[in-house]
Amino acid sequence: MCLYMKEKKPINGATWETNLRQTIDVINSSSCFLFSGDIDPDSVGSMLSLSLYLNQLDKKVFLVIPDTLGDNLDFFEKIIHYNSIRILRNQEEIEAIKDEIETVIFCDTANTKLVPFYSFIAECILSKKPKVIEIDHHFGADSEELTDYGIKLFRNANANTEIIGTILETLHEKNPQGPNPFSQRNIILGLITGMLGDTVGGKVIHYQEDYDYWMEKLGEQLKEITRWRGADDKRGQDSPLSKFGDPKQILDYLNRLTEDQESCFNLLNSRIEIKGKMGFLNLLPSTYEEVKGNCQTFGSDWFVDIMSFLVNAVPEKSGHAGIVTFEGKNAEGKDCIFIKIRRAVDFSGVDLRTGEDKIKELFGDLYMGGGGHAGAVSFRVHPMEEKELLARLEKIFAFFNNAIQSG
Repeated sequence: MCLYMKEKKPINGATWETNLRQTIDVINSSSCFLFSGDIDPDSVGSMLSLSLYLNQLDKKVFLVIPDTLGDNLDFFEKIIHYNSIRILRNQEEIEAIKDEIETVIFCDTANTKLVPFYSFIAECILSKKPKVIEIDHHFGADSEELTDYGIKLFRNANANTEIIGTILETLHEKNPQGPNPFSQRNIILGLITGMLGDTVGGKVIHYQEDYDYWMEKLGEQLKEITRWRGADDKRGQDSPLSKFGDPKQILDYLNRLTEDQESCFNLLNSRIEIKGKMGFLNLLPSTYEEVKGNCQTFGSDWFVDIMSFLVNAVPEKSGHAGIVTFEGKNAEGKDCIFIKIRRAVDFSGVDLRTGEDKIKELFGDLYMGGGGHAGAVSFRVHPMEEKELLARLEKIFAFFNNAIQSG
């Protein structure tokens, strides 16, 4: 494996068409696939949608998903289990199937540091030079190709699932006698969920024409093929919480919180600080000690869904951008501190990726990596004293405040 990786660049024109054609050839000629990627609604929606289609073609599929996905994405786990697709949770389970893998497909992941168990996958699978397909829409910051060979499907897109949709369209065009991916509810659910996840529920859209095309196509298909069951003597009637008939019902499900979660969210929302034109929320252990009567631990499954709302609420409170910091583990399972930075929905005055050099300068050898989009980035640093971290964060606030004012 080559240690030097190239920065990702969007691919289009003849090169895109060639890479897409090669992707279709690899998919058609392979019988066993390993999917991996940074875990969020878009990456899992991408892996799930394509793997469901491959499953229909009687191909074997494994998904690397280290942890449960949280209550608001529990329908993904149910779809995976219902279709008998195998989830790999740890290195031992990857080790057990390593010799079966013909093709590895990476989805929606900026760099190797974000791929769960990447070093282990590289050592026991990639070292044998299987076929590799990389599918992504992250550019800039420290985005990099995940392998030094492989087929690259890099494209400007609102969500990675838009690229997956293009692959599925092309697969069906080449094999119209085969199953139609867009007649399968669960494939459509995966694609729509990815789009909603990466556009903040359709509020942050970078490529309007693409978004409109896919949301109309997929939304109409979902409505058309969803059959609602009425009540009878044996079974109750279907409800929107158990079956999605349109994108809004999916969004409502993704956005639901229990009464206890709502209480915790409101308490933490009230603790958001304003630093100039930046919002800030400290979710480090000192904060948990003060709110633990109202919140479960910040690393728990219970808290996962609250976190997704908080990282959006912090920038909205300032109207410009915001930072949330908390403890966790990186893709390799190592302890770290996350620094998540997002823009407010209606603000586009600064590219947040420009802060990467400042963070590298401030943290030096403690920097572990990061990246993202112009409007949302996430960086990781090694654990350190909270007081020291907050002191360095003040300089990041100063950097972005200056960028916002001069922008």
